[in-house]
Amino acid sequence: MKLVCKLKDLMEEKNISQIRLSQETGLAPGTIGKLYRNQVNRIDENTLKQLCLYFGLKSVAQLIEIEWEPSDESPTRH
Repeated sequence: MKLVCKLKDLMEEKNISQIRLSQETGLAPGTIGKLYRNQVNRIDENTLKQLCLYFGLKSVAQLIEIEWEPSDESPTRH
């Protein structure tokens, strides 16, 4: 399973820089940078909340998507 962060797309749609997003959300520039580059292995609840509030998202799926890989196949997942 791979987490895919859509932050770069959201930022480009609104023409927002990483520095501006960091300043306006209070999130660390390093956190913004990692999410922007899709270097996601986990995401903190506060980070998720701040980004959803900032962009007016109704669902976490608008920010993070799960990409299943063939090695993730199991009899219980349909």
